[in-house]
Amino acid sequence: MNIANNRSDMAINSANMVLGIILFISPWLFGFSSEPWAVLNARLAGGFVVLLALLATVRAYDWEEWLNVIAGLWIIGAPWLLWFDGVLAARWVHVAVGFCIVGIAAFELYRLYHAPDRPAAEGRRTR
Repeated sequence: MNIANNRSDMAINSANMVLGIILFISPWLFGFSSEPWAVLNARLAGGFVVLLALLATVRAYDWEEWLNVIAGLWIIGAPWLLWFDGVLAARWVHVAVGFCIVGIAAFELYRLYHAPDRPAAEGRRTR
């Protein structure tokens, strides 16, 4: 792995960490701290995304990106699944952060599986 890939990985992990932190503190930033399901989901999902980003800085595996996809999809759907879709701030924060997480994970998976300078077997195991 070259230095450019290390920097790209660090930037992507940092972006995921920032998104997780934003989601975690969003009930207080965007004023929906009185909605219990939205707060609980923001705390748990945001903390999970931060944890995945921290794990990826130590040693990255492709399954971490798949977990980011799943987490992002959960975050997008949570307002409707947990019935806080009527709280506009909570809904839009969850949808926006979720789409960003899914987009970053999709980019990483594309880079992981379609990198021209990396053998397929190496790319599928670790970065």
